[in-house]
Amino acid sequence: MAAPDFLAIGHLSRDVTPEGHALGGAVVFGAVTAARMGLRPAIVTSAEPDFDPGPALAGIPVHVVPARATTSFENVDADGGRTQYVHSVAGPIGRPDVPEDWAAAPLVFLAPLARELGDGAPRFPGATVVAALQGWLRRWDDSGLVGPRLWDGAGLLPHVSAAVVSEHDFGGGDVASRWAALAPALVVTRGAQGATLHHGGTVRDVPAFPAREVDPVGAGDVFAAAYLVAYHESGDPVYAATWASCAASFAVEAVGVAGIPTRARVAARLESRA
Repeated sequence: MAAPDFLAIGHLSRDVTPEGHALGGAVVFGAVTAARMGLRPAIVTSAEPDFDPGPALAGIPVHVVPARATTSFENVDADGGRTQYVHSVAGPIGRPDVPEDWAAAPLVFLAPLARELGDGAPRFPGATVVAALQGWLRRWDDSGLVGPRLWDGAGLLPHVSAAVVSEHDFGGGDVASRWAALAPALVVTRGAQGATLHHGGTVRDVPAFPAREVDPVGAGDVFAAAYLVAYHESGDPVYAATWASCAASFAVEAVGVAGIPTRARVAARLESRA
């Protein structure tokens, strides 16, 4: 294949659901977003050598760092709340694991699930790099129960173009302000309430686009990947956040990756609201 122009790095997951196993992972949503935008994505992950991601990633090259297990999560809903468990975790991923002919990709999406990139991140000088922070913010106990993790971001945030995090993935307070002081741009996504962009010492609200929500899973990952594409092309963080908000509004309107839009659909929805 030709060298990719969008490189996603992080674990794929084989998640436990009431309907059986389902493919998960921010890299899945990120790579499919890039493909729908007309780019050539590729994924670097870690999993069992025989793990088959199935049709969702058809046509998207996946380089697998062999591990004894594939990462697997389960969400359990009870008493009006949601508890998450991790059943298995694949191996770490480092810069030497990236195929050399992929390392020059101009867009890099760092999207770990279970701290597989360590507390920092592989360096890609000259690339536009966006980090989806959720995977740095998880910890789990011996039973696999997942909870929030304190993380200062100093090893990562100064070295990316932007970071994206859901308001549900950290404890609030002044954490976002501290991260924003380290990163060139930080976007806190708030679901149907839109997003907040921290950039250049300013804070700006980015409105959500109306959507008929069917499945919110992965919408934040679509937002982050779409932000990466739009920021790389425009250099404008406000425009990129608006484009990403629009892309994410499509993603929630169908299950899994089915709702991820093409570039033309995003442009049409943006124009209709102008």
